[in-house]
Amino acid sequence: STIPTRVNVKGRLQGSWGPLPNHYGEPVLGAMIQSGDKMVTLEESQPGAYPQMHSAPDGEVIITGALPGVWRGQPRLYLDQHSDIVTQSDVEITRMGMLRTKANVEGIVLSCSRRDGQRIDGRPWSMMSFHIWDGERVAEAVAFGSAMNGSILSIGPGDNVSLVSAELGWRDGLVQLRIDSRRTRINIKSKA
Repeated sequence: STIPTRVNVKGRLQGSWGPLPNHYGEPVLGAMIQSGDKMVTLEESQPGAYPQMHSAPDGEVIITGALPGVWRGQPRLYLDQHSDIVTQSDVEITRMGMLRTKANVEGIVLSCSRRDGQRIDGRPWSMMSFHIWDGERVAEAVAFGSAMNGSILSIGPGDNVSLVSAELGWRDGLVQLRIDSRRTRINIKSKA
């Protein structure tokens, strides 16, 4: 319940692209926003979530209601139908160098699933996901490919687990905690 959700940032939009595949292979629009020496990638949170991204005003803008996250160690802002790009607003601005892109959570695992498949380019992919409940809210945690180690594969419904330094991401406006094999620590506090 304390995971950061929406932020407002200010800067200049640059280098729009897309639709191009995101890390799920879905076609989304993207761009960059720069403030001082900080540059952050903008991306639709899902296909068609913010189709007006490329028709934003020129010059300095304020993005309201962006979802903060990270992909491959780099901060990212996801836009959806609750986001907006405007030239003026009296909202509180978050400095782009201060975006919270990670979370620590503890809770009970409600469900687990594993999926394997093949990308369009023929390369295989694997994903393990589980839903964790902290007594108030539910979040999805996911591990891709090499991040699916023995600890993660041993997690089952009813286990009490903690995740330290899970990367924030978003799917359909809901938080997704991504497990990075080098940075995220997983502790199975008790097995069901």
